Amino acid sequence: CPDADHDMIRKAYHFAEIAHQHQKRRSGEPYFIHPVAVANIIADMRLDVPSICTALLHDTVEDCDEVCLEDIQGNFGEEVATLVDGMTKISRIKFHSRQEEEAENYRKLIVAMAQDIRVILVKLADRLHNIRTLQHMPRQKQINKARETLELYAPLAHRLGLYRIKEELEDTCLKYLEPNAYAELADKINSGKEERQRYIREVFGTLMQYLTEGGIDATSIDISGRPKSYYSIHQKMKSQNLSFESIQDITAFRIIVDDIAQCYQALGVVHTHFKPIPGRFKDYIALPKANGYQSLHTTVIGPEGRRVEIQIRTKEMHSTAENGIASHWVYKGQNMSDSVEEAQRFKWLKQLVEWVQEMNDPNEFIDSVKEDLFEREVYVFSPGGELFALAQGSSLLDFAYRVHTEVGNRCVGGKINGKMVPMRQQLRNGDSVEVMTASDQVPRRSWLDFVRTSKAQARIRQWLKQEQRQESIELGRELLDKELKTQAAKRQIDVSRAYKDKLGRVLSVFDLSDEGNLLSAVGYGQISVESVVGEILGTANNQGLGLSKDEQSDASTLQFIEEKASQREANRPKDVRDGIIVGGERNVLISYCKNCNPLRGEEIKGVITLGRGIKIHRLGCKYLLETDESRRLDASWDTSALSTPLRSVQLKVICEDQPGILASMSKAIAAQKIDIRSVNLRKISNNRGLAKFEVMVSSVQDLERVINQLSQEKGVIMVERR
Repeated sequence: CPDADHDMIRKAYHFAEIAHQHQKRRSGEPYFIHPVAVANIIADMRLDVPSICTALLHDTVEDCDEVCLEDIQGNFGEEVATLVDGMTKISRIKFHSRQEEEAENYRKLIVAMAQDIRVILVKLADRLHNIRTLQHMPRQKQINKARETLELYAPLAHRLGLYRIKEELEDTCLKYLEPNAYAELADKINSGKEERQRYIREVFGTLMQYLTEGGIDATSIDISGRPKSYYSIHQKMKSQNLSFESIQDITAFRIIVDDIAQCYQALGVVHTHFKPIPGRFKDYIALPKANGYQSLHTTVIGPEGRRVEIQIRTKEMHSTAENGIASHWVYKGQNMSDSVEEAQRFKWLKQLVEWVQEMNDPNEFIDSVKEDLFEREVYVFSPGGELFALAQGSSLLDFAYRVHTEVGNRCVGGKINGKMVPMRQQLRNGDSVEVMTASDQVPRRSWLDFVRTSKAQARIRQWLKQEQRQESIELGRELLDKELKTQAAKRQIDVSRAYKDKLGRVLSVFDLSDEGNLLSAVGYGQISVESVVGEILGTANNQGLGLSKDEQSDASTLQFIEEKASQREANRPKDVRDGIIVGGERNVLISYCKNCNPLRGEEIKGVITLGRGIKIHRLGCKYLLETDESRRLDASWDTSALSTPLRSVQLKVICEDQPGILASMSKAIAAQKIDIRSVNLRKISNNRGLAKFEVMVSSVQDLERVINQLSQEKGVIMVERR
């Protein structure tokens, strides 16, 4: 009953108030205002009582030592406890890297979201309030949080159809990531407010007149017009190199009618009186977006010759467009407990959950999640007429992997609309796609150059890693057999029999699970064949020293690194630098990946290369993801190093093409005591310039200072690391 519901909310309110009573936010305000604000956002979304209670309690388990999940379950029941657990970060587990912890937090969130969609709705409300109060955080924390929100949470809100939340997240993040661009945009939009309102009134009157003359009852029509979000305008300016003045469709109009028939009737009226712009019509009623969004979109030449973007939808469609997945319960009066069944409408969510369970590499997982949250899609059909949605830019090979992994692995090409095409052929909306396979086909590394979807990339990498592993196992077996035969001849004993008898001990010493992992490690050189035979014959260097299994394994790995370092020291590459610790050892032979160009302060990994020492990669580097995990070594920056060598980094800057811009940018870099090795500036289009700086920095902190300083310079539109 309603009273019982209110009692539960009051109970949760007082529970959270007591739990957070001694905590303060960075602003100095009581921490308790945060869960209350989150609960208000959830209430505005008209979600159910367990969701509101979860919003009030979501930080109690994580941030209050005296509260555990059992307390939540005992006081509020299993449903609320499950939701709170889905919200709680895995903060009490020790991880090897920040990326690994971030991946596990996202993994837990997505699995919980699949079980009950309310978890992510509360999480988005939590992030929304944190972004609203970001002004109290240090500058670097503002940048990090805004970037994370823009990359993950805003696209997630988009996928769920929570457009109001998405737009507020994007606009607020833009304010912190590109403050100058945001301020300039806000000033220009506000300065034209009166003129824009006049134009909205004119278009409103004209549309209402034409629609009623076209036979639609005026009481069934609701027309509104509003400016597009700051972020969407900024993205359009940046992607198309446009100035603000050259963008005509800053205002979007919305026509809401009673039913689908009236939607198409209204579209006919609009196209009868206003000339439609070719290629700008989209029918999301017949082909809804993955998040359930439905509407007709068209852009026409409106009054005064201006471009006008118009969306036409029903009231129910509008509810979905405004409130996303939450509207399915609100509008239809369904109970939130049906969320699991309702969530199955979202195929992308089911795919994410499948990939969560399959991907082990944290960086690969995070990249896949971020990529698959973005909305831009292309719709194609199988020969049987089944509709598939893939990321825009996908190839025929992406489609093959979407159908099935084996279909992708064996793909040799196919047909699009009945015409033979290569596997790299990009797909377009409405294509009918047929895949052709061959039993002797296998994935190739070159496929990674053109596949677009994370599933295809992950499957190709998985096959390549397995192939690398098989090659290393065969090499390891060959090296071990050769050494065993040599020792058998020397000692006149059956060493092969001794190997079989003592295999379990050897695996235990090197902390390996099976013989395949042992042979792979030998093949890659992570474990020397001599140390394996030494364990078999009882002559290992580390035997009897009282070392633990982990220490013995590390000792063998480090012995390999030291041996390779000694062998290659005379031919040490020019770009080798000190200040890196690999596997606990300093001064080993290293080189840096030229693709990711890691800087001090970034999390790194080492990869054993055959004959070239250890190559250092930044976590998330695509070349690191393609390597066999057994070749990777823990690596870190040596904090005790006396000096930090400078490294070259290239920056790309989009700026206004105006006198003195190069001088002001160079001065901004010099103000951070950073040397400029080279610079190039050229005009691109629409009074824009493209500057390329090569700067010398010692750490990622230096680089971030330079980027932040440049971003604040007048006339600078965008700065990014190349």
